[in-house]
Order: sequence, then structure tokens, then C-alpha cells
Amino acid sequence: MKGGDVGKIWAGLAILLLTLPAWAVEFTGGSFSATVELLPDLELYSAELTLQMSFAGMLEVESESKIYSDGLRYQNFYLDGYIGDWDLWGKIYFHAQEVRYQKLWLNAALDLFGEELTLSFNHWASEDDYTSSDEDRFGPWPCREVISWDQAWRYFGSTISVEGPVKGYYYTGSLKLNIGRDYPDPDRFEIYIPSWAVDDFEAVFGDDFWVDWAASEQVICVTDAIEGYRWTSGGPRNEGYSVAQVYLTDPEDLSLGGCRGTAPTLDCPGQVIRWFEAHLHDGETLWIQGPVASITGPGTYYGYPNTYRVRIGGGSAAENRVEVIMPSHPGWSTEGSSFDQVVCVYGTITMHGDIAVIELPDLLETREGPCCSPAPLPFINFQVELEGNPFTLTLDFGDCCTGFYFRRLLLEVEDLPLCCGVTFDTSLTFTKAQGLTEFAVDIYDVFPICCGISFDINVTFTPESKTLSIYPEWEGITGCFELYGDLSWDPGDFTIGGLEIWGWGITCYLDAITLTMISALNPDEVEDIVDISFYSGEFEYLGLEYLGPGCCGGDVTFTAELWFGEDGVLFGLQRTRFYLGFPLAGNISAFLKMQLDFSDPTPLDWLDIGWDIDF
Repeated sequence: MKGGDVGKIWAGLAILLLTLPAWAVEFTGGSFSATVELLPDLELYSAELTLQMSFAGMLEVESESKIYSDGLRYQNFYLDGYIGDWDLWGKIYFHAQEVRYQKLWLNAALDLFGEELTLSFNHWASEDDYTSSDEDRFGPWPCREVISWDQAWRYFGSTISVEGPVKGYYYTGSLKLNIGRDYPDPDRFEIYIPSWAVDDFEAVFGDDFWVDWAASEQVICVTDAIEGYRWTSGGPRNEGYSVAQVYLTDPEDLSLGGCRGTAPTLDCPGQVIRWFEAHLHDGETLWIQGPVASITGPGTYYGYPNTYRVRIGGGSAAENRVEVIMPSHPGWSTEGSSFDQVVCVYGTITMHGDIAVIELPDLLETREGPCCSPAPLPFINFQVELEGNPFTLTLDFGDCCTGFYFRRLLLEVEDLPLCCGVTFDTSLTFTKAQGLTEFAVDIYDVFPICCGISFDINVTFTPESKTLSIYPEWEGITGCFELYGDLSWDPGDFTIGGLEIWGWGITCYLDAITLTMISALNPDEVEDIVDISFYSGEFEYLGLEYLGPGCCGGDVTFTAELWFGEDGVLFGLQRTRFYLGFPLAGNISAFLKMQLDFSDPTPLDWLDIGWDIDF
């Protein structure tokens, strides 16, 4: 199902709702919230308007408009209702400025023989619309875009998976792998590994792995951004050419065998050729792609005064270059032998000796960037959840335009007894792509010492990390100790080689106050586990939150967050953030928040004020 098809479904639903009799539609309420930046610049940071309506007493619809300093950016609609015995709720998202549909989700729940059955349908128009919360629930984006080695130059600038056989190599400390064709064939695809990274690849694939790969024409899969490299000799007239190339530094981006994924649809404006092929198309009108070697002007070029000459592919020494005569400077950057920028020109080619020229009257269109662009891959996830006592089973099925397939199984078991009042929960996650991806156990009321003191323990195993969390409880004061790290595990010998500790955290709860302390030996790894970010140089965090009663039946919230680091001031304090939220009336609340970064010469990052009004 394409994004447009989904949009048509929801458009049809909207038309149906709008055609209901006027007496069946009732406005039920709404809210307006806004955040205004006071310093360093006075501007609207964000605002949100919600309007709620009821249709025939069966369906509640909420319109959600999100506004930023550049105007209305997102328009979403939420629905909640029922059809027969089914409870329904869902949401659809649109990007107003880009005038496009983004994603939707729709849930339906039914009581089935005393157990709850929930069916969920989720659709995303592209990977850009797949948020971090989506990843937490459904895992990493599964739709991998895969192309053959001979098509790589058409996908210049895209991060994509390329597959093909190793046909040759060139090793001088650094390593080049020739894919599909061997050097000096200009149609080949290259993988370049710098000298400082070669050892990392040998540790994974073996010493001198490239020798065996070339001899056996090993098919490999590489995922990275497509760039280019320009040669000053060789090619159709031995006058130079360029090849598509990836600059590879991480062995995880390279694997044996073909890539598993889907070929994206390529949107091209017409016939596209590479710059070094232009001399073969005298008198033809087509699109040419290549790097800019030089731009000169204003001057008189090929009889056209006050013009600019753009050389594509090579300089004066490259006789097979393309020269484009333009009325003004295009503002493009020039590239060296290794390049990550290309341009696309459309016009009629006229040969002047050995040089392919697009003269001023024959130039029809220019673009900065590649001529073609891949269409984004949509993704559908269909989820079935059966919740009983004590088991909950969740199954996920996905579709990346290739048909539905099994993706993930999650089995959760709750409140199982051990002994002596101790109970535990456990969960197991299995995916088709990776096998066992997570195993977690929560044990409650462990080690009752005395005086009402006990502990809860959580242990979570994933391929990337192992986490141990201890939650003490005592006479109304609760808290936890979490240890973040990973085990060095040898699956062959079933032995633990060591424990790598990334950091630890302590959280204490006392009535209305929550205190959190985190020490990060490896901040990058720790912030992937906790919901707290560390800026460069920061390694410790202290947070305090107060939640208490305010006026008019509302609550007062105050948080103070402190980060300590290498570039801090007093006691190493590097960054602070404060938030104060309070009610003004029964339906009106306000807040004030601020962040200071003492590693910056101007510490104030922002000072904001905001409000929320319900009506």
C-alpha cells in the first residue's frame, strides 16, 4: 500500500464525516499552548492548537495544528470511537509546509473470550517520518534500500546498500576494492578503506582478506554514502573519467554475500549520462552529471560575451571534459580528485574539437546535485497483541513493498511466584533478522533485610548491552541503582571474559521529590540507555524534580538539572537547565524554562516562557 493510497482512505473518511447531518456534529472543546523564546532572541518557538469534535456520539475527532516561527508545520488528526464491539483509535500526520502525508496508525481492540485482542496498523511514508519513539516500539527502520554496483553513480549522495562481486584490489597501505569490474574499467564501483582503518577490517575478515575475495569473486554488501573519485587518464579516450566510490571506516558497514533489501524507485528527469560520455552524443539533448572542476568569468567564451564557463569533469588538461556556458555565476563549489558534490546540466551538446560544449542558447536547465533522486520506501507494520493473565503475546509483520513477512515476536510473563513472597516478570524478544534481541527479568521484593527494607532487581540482556538495575524500597522512600555496561561473552566456551562498565545511576524518590544522579564513563553508550543527553565533555548528571499541589486544583512542577564536565566552571559545572510550571486558573497554566551552557562564551542558550489554555 502506497502513501497516496493511505491518504485516499483517510480523505474518504474525512468526506464521510463532513457529510454527516449537522445535528450529529458537536464541538466538545480544545486547547492552545505556546512557547515564546525571550532570550537571546524574541520569537515564537512553538505553538499547538487542538480542537475536539464529536460525530453522532460514536466518534471523537481531534485536530492538532503545530505552529513554529516559520508558520504552520504539522497538521494531525486523532480519532477515538467504536464500531460494534470494537474499540477504535488512531492518528494521521501531515507535513503542511512540504504538503505531504507522513504516517498513520490505527488500533482496534476486542474482548475475546475474556482476553484482550488488539490489532494495530502502522504506515510510514518514508524513513524520515520514523521517529525515535517508533524505533523504541518497532525496532530500527527495516526497509533497506539495495542497488547493484553498476547503478551506484546514479545514487550519488545517497546512503544506500550496494552489492557486487570483488573483481580486483589495489593495496598500498590503504585499500581499494574494485567491484563489478576491475581497474581500469570506468564502469567499476570502488570501496576505499584508509590505511588507519585496514587493521580493523582484517580483525573481522582475516589477514589480507582482499586477496581471497578477488580470487573467488566474493559477492559483498556495503552500506555508506555514495561519493566519487576522478581519474586523469583512462576512460573512453584515455583522457579521464570518474567512478562511484564509498569511503569506508567501519567493518560493520561491510558484509559477505548479497544485500537483503528492496531496490528503490529512481526518479530521473530523462536520459542521464556521465560527463566523460558526453563526446559520444554530439547534437543530442540530454542530462549530464559530474563534478565541477572550475568556473571562470565573466568573459567571452565561444563568442558569448559577459558569460561564465563551467568545466565539468576535468580542467584544461582533460580533453573529454564538458564545458557549459552560463549567463551568470551558478555559485557551485569546485571539487578535487575525491568529490562529494556533483551538478546536473540539461542541454544540447556541440563538439568543439574534442570538447563537448553546451553553448548558452542550448542550455535548458541546471541543478545542483545529482540528476536522479531515489523515491523513499514506505513501510507497513501490522501488529497482533493478545493480552491475558499472566501472558502477553505480540507479533509484528512488516511490508517494504515486497509483501508481508514476519518481523518480531515479544512474549511477556508477569507476576510469577518464586518463593517467600518474591515474584518476577520476564520478557523475551525475537526477530527474524537478528534472532534473540532482548531478554529481561524483573524480580520484586528480593532480600528483605529488616524494618520494611527490600529490593527490586532488573536485568536486561541485548546484543549491544547488559544492564543491571537495583531498586531499594524502605518506609515510603524508594529508589534504584542502575549499572550500565556490557559483558564480554564467548558463546563457544559459554564463558564471561570480563565486564565493561559504561556508567551507573542512582534514583531516589521521597514523597514529591525525585533525585537522579548519573555518572557516565562512556557518555555515548549511557545516553543510548537513559533518557538524558550529554554534550561534548560532560560525564556527570544531577537532576532534582518536585511535583506538588498548586492553586485551582493544578500542580506545581519544578526541575533543576546540572551537568558536570571537562569544560565546567565551579566544581566542574558545565551546563544547567531549569523548569518551573504552575497553574494560573482552573484551565490555564504557565511555565518558565532556561538553559545555561558555561562551556560557551555566551552561556545563555535560551530563556522561554509558555502557557496552556483549555477551553
